Amino acid sequence: MTERLIKEKNGDLWMKDVKILEEEKIDSLSSKTLVVLESIVEEESYPKRIAEKLDIHEQRVYYHIKKLKDSGLIEVSREERRGGALCKFYRPVAGAFAFNIDREWSRSMRNDLSVESEVLDFFSEFIGSGTFRGSMVVGSPKEHGPFMTAARDGHYAVQLGLYLGGFCDSENRFVVKLDTEVKAEKALDRDLILVGGPITNTVSRDLNENLEVGFDWEKTWKITSDVTANTYSDENIGLVAKVHDGDHVRILLSGLDFEGTKTCILGVTQQPDKVLGGYKKGEDFYRVIRGLDRDGDGKTDDIEVLE
Repeated sequence: MTERLIKEKNGDLWMKDVKILEEEKIDSLSSKTLVVLESIVEEESYPKRIAEKLDIHEQRVYYHIKKLKDSGLIEVSREERRGGALCKFYRPVAGAFAFNIDREWSRSMRNDLSVESEVLDFFSEFIGSGTFRGSMVVGSPKEHGPFMTAARDGHYAVQLGLYLGGFCDSENRFVVKLDTEVKAEKALDRDLILVGGPITNTVSRDLNENLEVGFDWEKTWKITSDVTANTYSDENIGLVAKVHDGDHVRILLSGLDFEGTKTCILGVTQQPDKVLGGYKKGEDFYRVIRGLDRDGDGKTDDIEVLE
């Protein structure tokens, strides 16, 4: 479970990941080891560069790095060959560190401090800085695209936007764009949340070609999975996906029909632990979910994870 440090400033809540240290781990950290940690916090780096920066022997840097690794403060971020040698770059495992001297916890009476870690992790590229980054793309309500269709699910982005607004502020710009605007402006060089499927959202259509779980409309309108070889064709079924497209991420919330898109929004905003559970940062992610009508009023009020 990710633990987070939360502070209040001018009536707003700000947060970052925090690593809670055990007392025995702290005892092993000398002031010189903390100097090496500070250098890594400033910029992910490798031992030789750290030694040059701090003007200390490289072998001493290896000693301090071992202490930091054993304490769970740093991790290898990447490896790179330099001058014929393989250099390991290190980075801190969290944005803050703390130690707990009192094992007891008190339940907060403030509901606004209770945040869903699944949502913060899944949408981290968009809301992790405290200000919404990227764009949310919906299908145009006018007939357009290869199938000359008009989107009927774009308004569900409002529900998602209201929900994510509880975790971050908005930049001084329109964060929601029509798919036709994105194409006309060639505004694909940023992280995108795509609401709606490839029939009505042409940006989703372009992404669909590279999905392991995606949409197929050649014979019948369905979702097909290369992972499980299953197919899904009910109109209340939706796909929640997060994939990497070059240097950017794409989050897809899309159904076989507008009811399926509604199912995705409902699942992410009301049952994120069920829908987004198991997501790991840096990896592609897929969830096929079905909307359920538990109370029999003809409207989706619950979800079931199919894959």
